[in-house]
Amino acid sequence: MLVSYNWLKYYVDLPDSLTSEELGLKLTMTTVEVEGVEKQGDMLDGVVVGEILEIKKHPDADKLSVAQVDVGEENLRQIVFGQMVDMEVGLKVPVALAPTVLPGGNKIKKSKLRGVESRGMLCLDQEMGLAKEGVSIRFFDKTMKNGTGIVEALGLGDTIFDIDNKSMTHRPDLWGHYGMAREVAAAYNKKLKKYDPPEIGKAKKTEGTTLELSVLVKDKELCPRYMAVAIDGIKVGPSPEWMQKLLLAVGLRPINNIVDITNFILLDLGQPMHAFDKKHLSGDIITVRRAENDEKFITLDEQEHELTSDMLVIADSEKPVALAGVMGGMNSEISDDTTTIIFESANFDATNVRRTATKLGLRTDSSARFEKSLDPNNAELALRRAAELTLEICPDAKVVSNVADEKNFSLNQGPIELSLDFLNKKIGKVIEKKQVIKILEDLGFGVKDKKDILFVTVPTWRATKDISIPEDLVEEVSRVYGYGNIETVLPSFSVTPPERNELRLLERKVKELMSKEYGYTESINYSFVSPDLLNKVGLEINKHIELDNPIAKDRPYLRRTLLPNLFENIEKNTHDRDDLYLFEVGKVFKGEESGERVSNNSDDLLPNQDVEFACVYSSKQDKTPFYEISQSVGDMIRNLGVDVGLEVVGETNESYIHPGRVAYLSVSGVKVGIVAELHPSVQKKFGIDVRVGFAEINLTRLLEYTKERANYIGVPEYPPVLRDIAFVVDSNVMNQDMVKIIKSVDNLINHVELFDVFEGEKLGKDKKSVAYHITYLSKEKTLEAVDVDKIHDEVVKALEKEFKAEVRK
Repeated sequence: MLVSYNWLKYYVDLPDSLTSEELGLKLTMTTVEVEGVEKQGDMLDGVVVGEILEIKKHPDADKLSVAQVDVGEENLRQIVFGQMVDMEVGLKVPVALAPTVLPGGNKIKKSKLRGVESRGMLCLDQEMGLAKEGVSIRFFDKTMKNGTGIVEALGLGDTIFDIDNKSMTHRPDLWGHYGMAREVAAAYNKKLKKYDPPEIGKAKKTEGTTLELSVLVKDKELCPRYMAVAIDGIKVGPSPEWMQKLLLAVGLRPINNIVDITNFILLDLGQPMHAFDKKHLSGDIITVRRAENDEKFITLDEQEHELTSDMLVIADSEKPVALAGVMGGMNSEISDDTTTIIFESANFDATNVRRTATKLGLRTDSSARFEKSLDPNNAELALRRAAELTLEICPDAKVVSNVADEKNFSLNQGPIELSLDFLNKKIGKVIEKKQVIKILEDLGFGVKDKKDILFVTVPTWRATKDISIPEDLVEEVSRVYGYGNIETVLPSFSVTPPERNELRLLERKVKELMSKEYGYTESINYSFVSPDLLNKVGLEINKHIELDNPIAKDRPYLRRTLLPNLFENIEKNTHDRDDLYLFEVGKVFKGEESGERVSNNSDDLLPNQDVEFACVYSSKQDKTPFYEISQSVGDMIRNLGVDVGLEVVGETNESYIHPGRVAYLSVSGVKVGIVAELHPSVQKKFGIDVRVGFAEINLTRLLEYTKERANYIGVPEYPPVLRDIAFVVDSNVMNQDMVKIIKSVDNLINHVELFDVFEGEKLGKDKKSVAYHITYLSKEKTLEAVDVDKIHDEVVKALEKEFKAEVRK
């Protein structure tokens, strides 16, 4: 956004000694980021007013002409020019005298064009940096002296601040010069000129001209306020020179007095307005409504748009005449023969305007401001100012209607309590109460002082989305007081070592073991589950805590277990992979059986949030995933320094668990988890065609058994002896029981590890093969083969006796 220094000085009396660079720095340090400061006319020293005394056709170019121009020098200047605009003898225009450099870097030098010498250039506004688009040239009054510098002739000399829009997206009040002037006044402790245009008086009722305007707002949420007034006796023409200069200074091309008034107020107060030609409107009722689906509308840029029902339009009794907050329509634009206008000043929903502008690709100066949530009260100030300027610029103009005002908004929030102690602690410096009150009042806040508590009323232009909590007021005081005036002080606090989060360390250790040691891939799922997923797994929905405001409507429940999401992961990936090893570590949320909120924390509104570990395994080659996952999870727990056991379970209450393949993981007789296979019926619901093994462990509970200090065992003095052996046993024989029997044979058996499970037709019905690594180790001597063979034979006998096991050869 471009801001004019001269425009600001109309509202704030700033000292002549204040340079534009100083003001730019002050704005950057207190309010917005100033990206650049540009002084108008800096590169226009070589441009003067010249009078065209003669025009001839170029002898060798049909599209070029040769002019003799009086620029106040002893001799005339010969200038070759093209057909940019129509030129006539006697016109006085801007002339760039060679040699010179124009804004934008265009170098003008003495040259020959098609053999004819040219010592300058007739300048368009765009070439002088006075307009961004179009093709226009200035014509000066005949009284203007030839050779007058263009800066003097146009009354330039303003300084323009280029503001970074991103630095004020949260400040709707800064999108006009008056809001910026308020900040400048507060920063320099100066008085701000009040923005108080006269109220619109009722016009004398003249026959044939009195109008009774009505406004019908059909969607009050999308249009909190809509105001309109009719003015007759309009004569469309150029706007006053002072207004044109201000508009040009900030990059807007003057169009005509009525359009320029609306643009002026847009940049002055930050309130977009629109003017309709009354003769193109049907009836005296203005309707604010949603567009019809597929309704066609041609905007002022002559583009046709197809509207949808989520867009807001302004309509007369027959047709839409404007896109609310975005752009007016061709069917009611101001033209040279306009005599009666209706000014619109309104407030529209920020989100709706942004969506409409985005959908249609029509981001305008108006939509950019409405998107920021403007103050609805500005609509009235803008309408009063527009009427004031119109009656001033058009002598025959008069108000010929009532002021229609349809409003449905309230910005009356209670005062914010600001403790001075709180303020000073946050800032890090004690600021006197009088100075705090002065800063806030200069910014437009109302302040009531009750001892050391300030009750601060937020002005409406800061109440739409900006100021709502005491911290916001701390920021206001800090920035105006000056961050540079707050001395840097090292914080004073006692340094204590942070408390170890044992549960977090356990989580990391589990993740490291599962991913690095056992080749599992970590899965991270949402903590929310859908009723469809719970039904598919067979979990009771009423035991799950339902969110009052879920982030996704299809996932309104908090998970009680990690497994359903992991089953879903298997479902989505099993068709592309032969083997899947997945695990997850995360919180689960368990209330009472009724699903009510309970907590093991100080806040009774929170549910229990234990951290759990779960893993799933499936393989197209492995028909007994239960054993694989039992081995991996058991080893993982033992690597944590915990002695874990498997307790075979005949039946469970959970319908997703295979009743014949399930065991509890227990530590010191306390259940900490479960290992099982997925029930075939649930497996079928997920469309999984391979058996799935899974495990789930409560890490919060397991943590109690990992806190004991580890007992370190030295490196064995004598070498171990390794033997492998495989047995064929009944399918219902548990690994845990076989390991127990093997270890009980002799104290020299140091470690037993299951490394293979196989089932097949060759083994016979209800039979399986299990293979073990057995480690023999003596603390007193090196074992000989004969010693090991003897114990090994005893192992075979023990298993044959207990389980009728047969050595597989």
